Amino acid sequence: MFIAKPPKKRLHHYIIPSEHNDHKPHLVRHKALHFYSALILGIKIFVLCSFLIVAPNVAEFSTVTVNRIVELTNKARIEAGSSILSHNSILDESAMMKAKDMVKYGYFDHDSPQGVNPWEWFRQAGYNYTYAGENLAMNFSDAEEAIEAWLLSPTHRENMLNNNYDEIGVAVMVGEIEGKQTTVVVQHFGKSFVTSNVAEFGPSAGEQATQVAGVTLVGGGEEIEVTFRDTKYRSKVSKIVFYTEKILLVLAVFMIINLILTIFIRIKVQHKPIILHLIFVLLLLLLMLALKLHFLESVAGEAVKIL
Repeated sequence: MFIAKPPKKRLHHYIIPSEHNDHKPHLVRHKALHFYSALILGIKIFVLCSFLIVAPNVAEFSTVTVNRIVELTNKARIEAGSSILSHNSILDESAMMKAKDMVKYGYFDHDSPQGVNPWEWFRQAGYNYTYAGENLAMNFSDAEEAIEAWLLSPTHRENMLNNNYDEIGVAVMVGEIEGKQTTVVVQHFGKSFVTSNVAEFGPSAGEQATQVAGVTLVGGGEEIEVTFRDTKYRSKVSKIVFYTEKILLVLAVFMIINLILTIFIRIKVQHKPIILHLIFVLLLLLLMLALKLHFLESVAGEAVKIL
């Protein structure tokens, strides 16, 4: 007795509707589409859980980051043979004033759009400095990665390890800059002095400039800005967002292609339940790409910057 063998499955049977797969490609049948839906939701839940472990909320993220930045800055200074910096509440205040100004006016720069330079925040906070410096970072998810990025930049490293400083203040703020939710880190360094003979801060006219990145030298130089760097550094949390979004985008392209093939190849032979199921999975994909369930998901998706 002769028994006909079922046709051997070939690669195109999994993708292209044909008589061999009853115009229902194996990769877009209901069982496969249920798997894709579960995979999409699983990826989103994994990303959310990762963020909740890193930083359950904005307030905890900010507090931990400030403390860790001070700790890691001193660790880097010890390793470089520099002196340890004292955490100064007045410098914390000046750094927070700068962070609030950047969020309020939507800029990321040492000088504000209103022409306010970094040293104005030291003055407003009441910090009388002999030396002062500022480092900025944006879109980092934790202190370790911001410190690492600063250390990889020669000018920022020089500023952070400068032996002229005795004290440090840090501010971390989450807000909107250029229409996007982000996190801003401001690092202020200083060495204070107390004297009744000083009428104003900063170098006097006619003094020669000493080239020290990001530092104000009173009595020996002028304010020099750190050169802007849009770094290619990508944090661990940013990598999670980057690669999961790429996976979801690849799935979306795959769904769109299969939806087109299912509708237009052998247009007279259409399986409407599969077409509707495909549309549902595609809409679910687009929703998961657009939905930001945690503030870090928006922050980490942007390129990190230091200045």
